[in-house]
Amino acid sequence: MKNVLVVLVLLISACTSLPFSGSSSSFQHTEFLLEAEEALDGLISNSGEGIPPILLRHTNAIVVFPNLVKAAVIAGTRVGKGVVIARSLKTGKWNPPAFIKFRQASWGIQAGIQEAELVLLVVTKKGLKQLFKRQFSLTEGPQLAIGPVGKTLDLNLDKLLSRNDILAYSRIKGLFAGISFEDTIISSDKYTNYEYYQQVVSNRSLLIGEKGIKIPVSGQVFLKSVKRLEKQAGNKR
Repeated sequence: MKNVLVVLVLLISACTSLPFSGSSSSFQHTEFLLEAEEALDGLISNSGEGIPPILLRHTNAIVVFPNLVKAAVIAGTRVGKGVVIARSLKTGKWNPPAFIKFRQASWGIQAGIQEAELVLLVVTKKGLKQLFKRQFSLTEGPQLAIGPVGKTLDLNLDKLLSRNDILAYSRIKGLFAGISFEDTIISSDKYTNYEYYQQVVSNRSLLIGEKGIKIPVSGQVFLKSVKRLEKQAGNKR
């Protein structure tokens, strides 16, 4: 029942948060944020396969790609759209969501179409600074660890957070799995940001919580959902 109410609020917000001329794209963004929430929720796990719940409370930013698609014959390209939120270093609250793009080229004999969900937990200021850039490589600069990293009860949190800037978790067709990040570029999606906020706004402005940016209702609901997941994670420690 709770999930049904969340969906209804998100759909209603799509009609009210943007002008009528943008109603179609508004529904798309609302649906996308709902998919991002479901992907994050699905990757949180105490079993040692997914995201240890306690990590959410030590995360500076959360990046979610709910549907990365890799189509390959000889050369493969994995692409997708994502959303990122950053925690205010002053208040601890989540700042407005920013939209981003994922692109990865790979070579070699490959076949088929593969879909994946990906969540990146940014746990250091060094990792956070990467998100402020218009474009950055996941394999250059920040120290990246590919999950799983162990069960919650066996987790050495201090060691994990001191050695890594970004922790990556993914699922392929419902199964927890690790994917390669070689030649992966993440860039800001300025067109989607403009379409969603109805103003020119940079990822940096959104992630630092710059004043004067009105968050559409669907974005507010998404932030509340993340807060709820974070609270539930705290109860699972």
